[in-house]
Amino acid sequence: MTDRDFGMGRGKVFPATSAKSLLNPLRRLVQSPRRTIAAMRLPSSGRVVEVGAGPGFFSPAIADAVPDGVVIVADLQIEMVRLARDRLRERPNTRFVVADAGRLPFRSSGIGAVVLATVLGEVPDTEACLSEIRRVLGPDGALAVAETRRDSDFISLGALNALVQPVGFVFEQRRGTGWQYVARYVTT
Repeated sequence: MTDRDFGMGRGKVFPATSAKSLLNPLRRLVQSPRRTIAAMRLPSSGRVVEVGAGPGFFSPAIADAVPDGVVIVADLQIEMVRLARDRLRERPNTRFVVADAGRLPFRSSGIGAVVLATVLGEVPDTEACLSEIRRVLGPDGALAVAETRRDSDFISLGALNALVQPVGFVFEQRRGTGWQYVARYVTT
């Protein structure tokens, strides 16, 4: 991971040393994990991957939304994966993997849905990330993206559409406002 730029700001990987700030209970007042994940309309079964999960702020809500499936919590930093695993140890439907968003360790067409919650702006190569997500999603797969302007890496819905549509996603719906939204895409 020596080729990564860690820090705050677009294209920089949020450092695991600051992970506890992502779990601040006050964050729930602005971006409720339960409401955010409910807006994604995830399948209740199958395999769902949370890419760039960090310490697992959204992960418990994802595990609750997929009671008959498996949630794979993925992050680039092993420290983040450990924090998420500690938060979810009572959730039998969760698995954990250290993974680069641009090189996902899953077989093609083997995933039902992918969640990107306030992380895409941190990914240095968004095209590679989105291409990998498209590769691993099955024919009826869904990509759910949550963004908030409170994040320094915020991506507007228009900019997000411009990124995902060339890779083979079709916009299905948006919930929320221009400054905080969940967008859902399906595969073509």
